[in-house]
Amino acid sequence: MTTKKQKEETSKAKEASVPTIEYLENLVTKIDEQTSSKFERFFLPALAVFSATIIGMFVIIYSITQDMTRLANSMDPNMGGNMSSMVTSIEKLSNNVSQMTLSVAHMQKNFFQVNKSMDIIARKLDNLDAISTDLTLVSAKMDALEPMLINMEEMNKNMTTMQDSMTWMQRDLSIMRASFSKPMSVINKMPFPF
Repeated sequence: MTTKKQKEETSKAKEASVPTIEYLENLVTKIDEQTSSKFERFFLPALAVFSATIIGMFVIIYSITQDMTRLANSMDPNMGGNMSSMVTSIEKLSNNVSQMTLSVAHMQKNFFQVNKSMDIIARKLDNLDAISTDLTLVSAKMDALEPMLINMEEMNKNMTTMQDSMTWMQRDLSIMRASFSKPMSVINKMPFPF
């Protein structure tokens, strides 16, 4: 048994110490198989992913350029003129806003003056209570004047009757003058030296 083991060990030592050509060819084929299997496992899927990424980016860039072309075609050809008119309108608006600011400042000054005037009016309105009491006193005194008003009405009636009497007297005097004028005209025609 020892001889068999020793023979096997010596054969293994010979094989390990000096490789044969077949052994080397087998080793090269095994290494080629391992490298080709690693290439198929790692590089080909990475190449497929990279290719898909490149194709996707190309599609995205193509769609963006198409959208930009559509946008450029759909824009107004008179955009420059419209923009210049918009700029002039905005300049006018800014000028109007500055004028409005000045007007608001003047309005603020006027409101301060109105506020002062309202304070003066409020002080004068505080005197309305005194004016109201004075008016009640005047009303009471007017009530005391009522008999005088009655007497004034009676005087007015008497004056109208006096006026009527005066018109009657005037009429009577005119009649009397007419009746005296005829005899007096005769006397005037007489030749008396006076």
